Amino acid sequence: MLRRRLTLYAAIGAAGLTVVFSLIAATTAPGHAASPANPVPAPDPVANPQPQEPVDGQPSLVVPAQLPQTGSGGGPVAISGGS
Repeated sequence: MLRRRLTLYAAIGAAGLTVVFSLIAATTAPGHAASPANPVPAPDPVANPQPQEPVDGQPSLVVPAQLPQTGSGGGPVAISGGS
């Protein structure tokens, strides 16, 4: 009898925790569980009027454009087969 009662209590507890966790997951935004107490303010662009120059040795974020490469050196190549 004790085993059956313990199993029942465990099942009720598991179901209750599942409901609680489901409600918490449904009410919070993904990736934003809590907002920080002291958010970091964004830097003021007016406070520093001089533009920052790039540091030497640092790669550029601008990628040079490349022409498309084809296998035959000419126009597009038609490949037959497949399903």
